[in-house]
Amino acid sequence: MGYFSTGVTRDKLMVLYGLKSLGMQPTKAQLADFFCIYDLLGYFEVQNASYELEEEGLISAVPRPYGQAYFVTPQGEQTLDMFAVELPSSLRDKIAARAKEHAPKLISQTRFSARTERAGEHARRVILRAMEPHGELLRIELLLPDEASARHACSVWEERSEAVFSAVYNELTRE
Repeated sequence: MGYFSTGVTRDKLMVLYGLKSLGMQPTKAQLADFFCIYDLLGYFEVQNASYELEEEGLISAVPRPYGQAYFVTPQGEQTLDMFAVELPSSLRDKIAARAKEHAPKLISQTRFSARTERAGEHARRVILRAMEPHGELLRIELLLPDEASARHACSVWEERSEAVFSAVYNELTRE
């Protein structure tokens, strides 16, 4: 029978492996959601493992428009290369499969943001953002007359943001 990591060491290896498998830079909350949604690790285990990995220099955070984004450092890559085999292959396969399934959702969350806030008795302010890894590409704030129109604007933002950006860009750059 092979030796496999247990406890905090296992949790840290799982977080490293999951972060690498996602192939993008999620926030700590997104990383925790990923592990919790698929019952891979609990919230506190992810938070504890992430904290320790960051303290050890195996993962690091960089500011992004959508929040602090985490990635595996070169030292973390080396550690993962040496010790990933201590996770059972069935667990590695499960993490990789769930990461492949979940990554598009996380990528979408890091590219588009839509939220509403009160702006009066009935009016709502809608804040729509399109983001690139290193900054906001477009930010639009609209004052809409009611909650229904604000919810609708938020719900269609991701699918219509490219057309909105193109229209604004074309108008502002034409002579």
